[in-house]
Amino acid sequence: METPTNRSQTRSTHQNIFYNPTFRAVIFQVIAIAALVFFFYSIINNALTNLETRGIATGFDFLNQEAGFGIGLTLIDYDETFTYGRTFFVGLLNTALIAVLGVILATILGFIIGIARLSPNWLVSRFAAFYIEIFRNIPLLLQIFLVLCRITGSPLTKTELTIRRQYFS
Repeated sequence: METPTNRSQTRSTHQNIFYNPTFRAVIFQVIAIAALVFFFYSIINNALTNLETRGIATGFDFLNQEAGFGIGLTLIDYDETFTYGRTFFVGLLNTALIAVLGVILATILGFIIGIARLSPNWLVSRFAAFYIEIFRNIPLLLQIFLVLCRITGSPLTKTELTIRRQYFS
């Protein structure tokens, strides 16, 4: 038979489980994971429903279709009649080539400028320091934009555009 003290101990044990930090942490993690699963399920379901409504196919079947365009630099045989899969592979190879060349050239340039920075010649050392500070303090995206504008001949400012129109048209 259950005595009043046993009943209070049983009730306090059940009440104290919610005050246990470990139990609460597990419950909150389960709730967070369930919310995250529901969130991603909703997004994926919504995207698939919208794609199906508009008649847009999903998957990788397009990789077997003819690309119909050429790529200027290829390390392997490629022309316009090859598939998108082959085009993707050519693009990966071109990216790997540029990455490897970039790493090699950047290493060589960095080594030379690092040695020049340590040079006892004042002019060489200051030129290397100037070069380092310029490229270190200008954001990379801005450097890319400036080089691209100079290569393509695009104007950088309205004033430059006005001067070009005035004198070179």
